[in-house]
Amino acid sequence: MKYKDITPKKLLGTIKGQDYVFVSKALELAKKELQEKILRNKVNCAFVLSSLGLKKNSMCSVLLFPTKLKEEEIEKEFSAEVKDLVEAIRKIEKIESQRGNFSQEALSKIILATTKDIRTIITVLALQLCRLRTATKINTDLAEKALNVYAPISQKLGLNELKWELEDLSFKILKPKEYQKIRNSLKMKKKERDKNIKKIVNEIKKELKKEKIEAKVLGRTKNFYGIYKKMSKKNFALEDLHDLMGVRIICNTIKECYIILGIIHSMYEPLLNSFDDYIANPKENNYKSIHTDLKTKDEKIFEAQIRTWKMNAEAEEGMPAHWAYKEIKEDKEFDGKLTWAKQLIEWNRKHKSKKIEDFVKIGFEEKNIFVLTPKSEIIELPEKSTPIDFAYAIHSNLGDKTHKAKVNGKIVSLDYELENGDIIEIITSKKQFPKRQWLSLVKTQKAKSKIRQALNITEKKTKKETKKLPEKPFHSIRIAKCCKPLPEDQIKAIKTTKRKLIIHRENCQNLLREEKKKIIPINWGMLGKRELSTEIKIKAKERANLLTEILDLFSSLNAKVASTQAKVNKNNVSCKFVLETKKPETIGKIMEKIKKLEGVSEVERI
Repeated sequence: MKYKDITPKKLLGTIKGQDYVFVSKALELAKKELQEKILRNKVNCAFVLSSLGLKKNSMCSVLLFPTKLKEEEIEKEFSAEVKDLVEAIRKIEKIESQRGNFSQEALSKIILATTKDIRTIITVLALQLCRLRTATKINTDLAEKALNVYAPISQKLGLNELKWELEDLSFKILKPKEYQKIRNSLKMKKKERDKNIKKIVNEIKKELKKEKIEAKVLGRTKNFYGIYKKMSKKNFALEDLHDLMGVRIICNTIKECYIILGIIHSMYEPLLNSFDDYIANPKENNYKSIHTDLKTKDEKIFEAQIRTWKMNAEAEEGMPAHWAYKEIKEDKEFDGKLTWAKQLIEWNRKHKSKKIEDFVKIGFEEKNIFVLTPKSEIIELPEKSTPIDFAYAIHSNLGDKTHKAKVNGKIVSLDYELENGDIIEIITSKKQFPKRQWLSLVKTQKAKSKIRQALNITEKKTKKETKKLPEKPFHSIRIAKCCKPLPEDQIKAIKTTKRKLIIHRENCQNLLREEKKKIIPINWGMLGKRELSTEIKIKAKERANLLTEILDLFSSLNAKVASTQAKVNKNNVSCKFVLETKKPETIGKIMEKIKKLEGVSEVERI
C-alpha cells in the first residue's frame, strides 16, 4: 500500500470561507512549531477528517494538539470548541502513552469514557490510521492497538472504510507472510473487484426498478484481513471463498425479500450448496437474512444478502452485532454509545449534510471515570473522585489507613482529582486514621459512610428555604440558556451589570439563587418575535434506529437541533436535545409525538 502525502495547499482546497481562514491560521502555527515529519502526518490526518465531513474545528484541533500552545491560548486565538477538542485529544494521547500498563479492553473503555464529543473519537481513529500509513518500521504495538481497539470502534460507528484500512495495515505488520500470500493469490486487484461489484449493484438496481420494488442495494469487496479471518475460521482455501465480493439488498417487507431472491436467481447462476435462509430459520442470536452465492455470466462470483430494514437495523445495531467482535468484551454501555453515534453519522449522510459538526454536536453525558490499580485492574469512580475514594473502593481497611498516594508514579495530595486512565498506588500507615476533613474531599457514598462510621458521626440533613423575590420593571432582554423558557412559561428576569435582562422560568434555580434586588418582573409581550430555544429530555429503552426516528421527527416539524447529549446505560438511554424553533407550539407537538415512539417512557422539558 503506497500513500501520497497531502500538501497543505491540497488540504486547504477542501474548505472555503471562514473555515479556510481558521485552518490556514492553525496550519501556520503548526508549521512554526512542528517538525516536518510530524506536520506532514497531521496534515494527512486533517485531510482524512475533511473527507469524513469534519471540517473547521476538528481540522484545527488535529493540527494544534501536538504544539506547545496552551489551551487558553488556543481558545483565545480560535474558539472554546477548538480548545475543548484539543484538550480531549491530548488526554487520550496521554492515556495511550501508558497503554503498556493496561489491557486493550481497558484502553477501549477509558478512551470512550474520556470522549465527551464523538468528533474526538473520530479524530483519534484518523490519527491511528495516518500513523499506520507512515510507519517506517515494524511497530507491533501500534498494529495490535489499531486491530483490537480502533478497528472494532470504526466498525460500530459505521466507518467501514476506516475499519478495513486499519485492519489491512495492521495485518500487514502482524502477519506479513499471510498478508503477502493472500495479496499474491488474488487474481483481481481491489480496484478491479470494486469495479465489478459496482457493475453488479447497478444491474440489480435496474432490475428492481423495472419490477417497481423499492430497495437499497449496497456493494462491498472483502479486505485482506477479512479474507484471512474467513479462511482461518472456516479452514477454507482462497478459491473456496465466494464472498470476496458482496451485495446487500435492503427492502421493506419479508415478502419482498423472497421476490428479490427470485429476481436475482433469474439474473445470475446460483451456486450449489451455497444458500441459507436465516429468515425462515434464524440463527441462535436471532440474526435474520437470506444469503445466496451467485455467478455472473463472465464467471464472477459474489455473495448476496437480502433482508428488511428492521432485520438490517437489528443485525447492525441490535443483539446479533453487539458482541460479534471478541476484541471488546460484552459491554452494553460501550456498544450502546457507539450505536447512538453511528445513527447520528448515518442520519447526516442520509440528509446530505455537508459537515457533521455543523448539524449536531453529539456528546456523551459521563458521570464516571475509569482508573487503574498497579495490577491494571479497572476501578470505576464518579468524576472528581480523589485517591481516598479509590482506596475505599478497593477495601475499607485500605481507605482507613491511607497516608499518601501516587498517581502515574508521582506523589499527589489526597484532594487530587483523578482522571481517566490514571494509575493509582495507595501508601498506608498503621498510625493513620480517617480525618473529619476527608468528608469534604470524597465523592463516593461508600467512602463517606466508612469515614463517618470511623469517626462515629451521623449525617445531618438541612433544608434550604426559598424566599419570594421582589419585582421591578425593566426592558432590553435575552433568553437564558439554562432553563430556555417558552411563551407558556411564567417568567422573571435578572438585571445584569450591563443593563440587560436575562429571562428565566420563574422556578429556575439560577434565578432563585440571585440577589433579591436583581430580580425583575417581565412578560412575553416585551420579547416580540424571535427564534426560541428549549431543551427536552427523553428516556427510552435502547433499540435500533431510535435516534434516527427522533431526528426525523424534529426535521418534519422544522425544529433545528443545536446540540444533543446521550447517556446509554445497559438497555436504556437518557438523552437531551437543545431545539430551536420559531413557533413555540412546535415543542408541544414534538413532545406529544415522541411519547408515541416505541420504547419511550418519559419526555420532559428541562
